[in-house]
Amino acid sequence: MTMATSISAVALLCAAIVASFLPLSSAGVSLVSLTCRRTAHERLCISILAPDKRSDAAESVQQLAVIALTVARNSTRDALWRTTVLGGRAPTPLERDLLAQCRALYSECLRETTKTIALVTAASYDAAARASSALHWYPEKCESLLYMQRVESAMKQTNKQVEEEMIASSDIVHLLLARRGADKLNLE
Repeated sequence: MTMATSISAVALLCAAIVASFLPLSSAGVSLVSLTCRRTAHERLCISILAPDKRSDAAESVQQLAVIALTVARNSTRDALWRTTVLGGRAPTPLERDLLAQCRALYSECLRETTKTIALVTAASYDAAARASSALHWYPEKCESLLYMQRVESAMKQTNKQVEEEMIASSDIVHLLLARRGADKLNLE
């Protein structure tokens, strides 16, 4: 190894050490990517958080959980509106009835998502984790109702989007439990 190579290697090592002490954003690793990497659905997590500008300003996993749940709540609100519009245009009584059932499911989902956001904000993580675990059931149930009756679903993509957002949001909420447990055990 030459002297120039040794100096370059030492300089590179020093730069790496300095970078490890910089804040996350300065080191090139965002809280979003660190958080999403720890979830079971990393790509879903990133696809929900990355487009939302509030994610860049988030300073905690709790804030990211609220952002993800808010994105999912907004999609739920859109799905609720969509069931209303499609129900008004449905060609058969069966389709109108099924879309009315989906509308009721999405209305309930909207209420439960709002409650879950409040639980996360209040740091009631056990209750928030339980509540968030059930949220993906609502769009699944809507899609199942339509599928079981062999009704071609104009809601299929909407149901899938809301379901995925609820799953990713729940993953983030569950990280709050793991983090709290690590704090109690002083493992961080």
